[in-house]
Amino acid sequence: MTDTRRKSPGSTVDLLRKRVRGGAAIQLDTLDEKELEAMQVLLFSDEAEIINSACKPFLVARADRILLPP
Repeated sequence: MTDTRRKSPGSTVDLLRKRVRGGAAIQLDTLDEKELEAMQVLLFSDEAEIINSACKPFLVARADRILLPP
């Protein structure tokens, strides 16, 4: 996992956005505090969503936002 603790919140959002848009399914338990804050930005802007897979929550890109850009 990338160490994002020293970076600003804006860059953390950008890094998480790149991971999610790249097809990553990120388990929420693995995110640190800054990444959880960045996750909220992505969720509220409808760029990502939380899904349940194998009884664990994952952050993934919203398919409609990636395939059909605004």
